[in-house]
Amino acid sequence: MSFKDLNLINPIIRAATETGYSKPAEIQYSAIPNILSGKDIIGCAPTGTERIAAFVMPILQLLKKHTAEHNGIRILILTPTREQIVQIEKGFEIYSKYLPLSQLSISEDTSAGSQLAALRKRVDILVANPGRLLDVITQRRIDLSKIEMLVVDEADKMLDLGFISDIKNILRLVPVKRQTLFFSATMSSAVRKFADTLLNNPAEVTTTPATYQYHS
Repeated sequence: MSFKDLNLINPIIRAATETGYSKPAEIQYSAIPNILSGKDIIGCAPTGTERIAAFVMPILQLLKKHTAEHNGIRILILTPTREQIVQIEKGFEIYSKYLPLSQLSISEDTSAGSQLAALRKRVDILVANPGRLLDVITQRRIDLSKIEMLVVDEADKMLDLGFISDIKNILRLVPVKRQTLFFSATMSSAVRKFADTLLNNPAEVTTTPATYQYHS
């Protein structure tokens, strides 16, 4: 199967090819068609760049497809650690090489002032640590009412680090009608129960351990 078989647009295929991919990874050919069709996803896949690309690519395509006048945050990605935020940032940098993109990250090591200043500008994609995002929200309200897609990444680690309460508070600020992507490296009963509170008739995606790494 090729990237064209996934109905990805040429700018994304070109960027993927240039980074060293010859064909989609297992998690990508399982997840991308479902995401592009608008379905919620519950995915059990190891931490790694293959999983990140599996949601970054279709997010970029959906943003490109729906370019109606929009001045609010459209995609919210919640992930527990600064390391994972950096990996997601890198994914968007790679696959948006030939596409316009406005993306902002909020984590513990960036100042509140710079984050608030950035939020005054157009932001399509917000990548955030849940706790830090709530801190910024308390300082100045962020409008999450136009979110079209919510991504919860590394959900098992979210539970381990105690972020569930923060996520529940954030959920009160996003639309009920949205597409939700839920990824976890493991799928315990607690993680599954958490997923059930977020998802609507999701497609299930499971993959074997990832080995691919971005080319430097």
